[in-house]
Amino acid sequence: MEDVSLPLAFGIGIGILLLFAPQKLYVQNRSDKHAIVGLLQQDRKTVWNRLDARLAKSRSGWGVNQYVTLSFLFGLISFGLSSQILKSWWLAAPALLAGILFAERLVSVWGARKKDQFEDGNVKAIRLMASALRTSPSYLHAFEQVAKSPFLAKSITDEYRRIVELLRAQIPLEHVMNEFYERTGSADVKYLATIIQIQREMGGDMAKTLDLAASSILRRRQSLRRQKAAMAQIVAQVNLLSTMPFVFVIALYSNNPHHFDSLNATAGGRLMILGCLACILLGGEAIRYVAHKSMHKGG
Repeated sequence: MEDVSLPLAFGIGIGILLLFAPQKLYVQNRSDKHAIVGLLQQDRKTVWNRLDARLAKSRSGWGVNQYVTLSFLFGLISFGLSSQILKSWWLAAPALLAGILFAERLVSVWGARKKDQFEDGNVKAIRLMASALRTSPSYLHAFEQVAKSPFLAKSITDEYRRIVELLRAQIPLEHVMNEFYERTGSADVKYLATIIQIQREMGGDMAKTLDLAASSILRRRQSLRRQKAAMAQIVAQVNLLSTMPFVFVIALYSNNPHHFDSLNATAGGRLMILGCLACILLGGEAIRYVAHKSMHKGG
């Protein structure tokens, strides 16, 4: 087998450079672009723009450069370990894609807590809107009160400030709320958008309706927390069982680099090792996906 240490070192160096690369290398005019311009150009996004929007939707705080760099570095590490075990660089090439799985796992873990904080703060924002609608029936006034509130987190006020900008530009409220849901991906925001649309068509006391909506969202979130607690043990077992085989393989190889020589003697043995590692990795991801869907089913 050829020595892959030089290509790995070269790749790690490139990854470090990508980590400190400016964000505008991937996405142009991200921070200073007006909200209205972004709404008008939403159908003309590049691959990097879509990735940037998805990372913002996950609320992980990651940029495109961080995502690409960590995927690249994790892929290189997976490729290096696989090539040493399989004694073949071309059989280890699929391990480069494992970097994307590891990066996606980190994004989901880091974004889950911030997403929960956003949804908790959004319930407070809905109650504040209900109070504002009791003094003035204007939706714009209600959104302005939320955007200016010093008692809400900055992530909440920034989202509602964007809504105010779009409403002042005479964008229909239905389109603004749909864009709000697409940007955040929150089921609570979708529920709020549906309520506002129905209430505008049917009429009635919007302040009272928003109070009831906030109470309904709180009950739903309590139910979701109970489901997460029930699934936590299963997910923890999946994480442990998915990690242990890789730890054992690395430990065996570190203790005795020739431990897998009997399997590596034939192409079938190498393919068997590669298939087992891939099944463990993909099986763990499949179980986590099913557990996540079961928790949010009917949400």
